[in-house]
Amino acid sequence: MKTFFLGKTGVLTMIIINNLKIIIGFLYHLPKTIKNWQHKRNFCKKFTKRGFRYNIMPSAKILFNDGSSAGDIELGEYVTIYGTIHSQSGGKVQMGDYTRLGNNSIIRSVEKVQIGSYTAIADNVVIADNGNHPIDPVFRRKMKEDMLDGPMRLWKNAEHAPVIIGENVWICENVRINRGVTIGDNSIIAAGAVVTHDVPANVIVGGLPAKIIKYIE
Repeated sequence: MKTFFLGKTGVLTMIIINNLKIIIGFLYHLPKTIKNWQHKRNFCKKFTKRGFRYNIMPSAKILFNDGSSAGDIELGEYVTIYGTIHSQSGGKVQMGDYTRLGNNSIIRSVEKVQIGSYTAIADNVVIADNGNHPIDPVFRRKMKEDMLDGPMRLWKNAEHAPVIIGENVWICENVRINRGVTIGDNSIIAAGAVVTHDVPANVIVGGLPAKIIKYIE
């Protein structure tokens, strides 16, 4: 069995090569790092802070329409955002500490959406305190005739009511939570459920419309 030894020149060469690899890797990722940092900094200007530490992902968005502003959105500490928060006409959104909003999930508020601490919202979830479109067929026709950003298309013209979600709730993928719903602490909303009525604390619900499947002891 042969043993190879590197001389001083060989060791120095290896050190230089390794350092060059580190520098090249750093420079390669630097533009993306700067872009993500700028995105997070700009994102954090769009909400009222209740803490100092946030996990804001590159896909995260905050959208405002019809007079909404950063004062309408309040996020607690260690909130993680992958999805979109959309406030319109002064709609309030409040997320407690250690909450999470998953990929392609959206919160739409024209009145109030309140989410308690430690609540996890998975991917492709829609939480809306409004019906998006009015029920009145005449009004709905007028809405479609209006400009895309016209006043007839605002959510405040549709049915709306606050959504209140308690603490430590687990909302699984592809769930829809409709206006006027209250969900109690520790409950679980099964994947694909459509929640149209209040959900008590400590239960598992699922289905369309969502119904109690099991009580959590």
